Amino acid sequence: MEDIRDIKGLVPVPPSWWWLWALLALVAVVALVWWLWSRRKPATTAMPASLPSPVEVALAALQRLREENPPVEVFYTRLSHIVRRYLEDRFGLRAPERTTEEFLYEVSQDGTLQPGHKELLGAFLQEADLVKFARLRPSTTDTDRAYGAAEKFVRETES
Repeated sequence: MEDIRDIKGLVPVPPSWWWLWALLALVAVVALVWWLWSRRKPATTAMPASLPSPVEVALAALQRLREENPPVEVFYTRLSHIVRRYLEDRFGLRAPERTTEEFLYEVSQDGTLQPGHKELLGAFLQEADLVKFARLRPSTTDTDRAYGAAEKFVRETES
């Protein structure tokens, strides 16, 4: 068994430049990433052509209400809410948070609406309150008239 030899001492390792190659590779990767990032196209976000106007929102909500044909109490509640939301969005009037009496008093003191529109709005909101709170049972003709009054109000105050 002469082919097995004893361990020799430490063998000196020649100086290595591997760390320099690793550093150069890291710099090249960082430069490539920076170059690709700087040449990227800006993200194009699809902007809506324009936001719908308060009139368009109200008319669409009225149309959905007409198509759904909910029970009378729900119909008048939603109809009143649509008109109140329209008033807030279109004229900045705080209609949804106020009672009908508070809101009508504010409108009467404000010059935002024309007298004919104030009367139409007052009659409509008071009728809606009677259905919602006093359990008035309107006929189909009454609901059609209320819907027509709401739609007429929105269309006439459009401009």
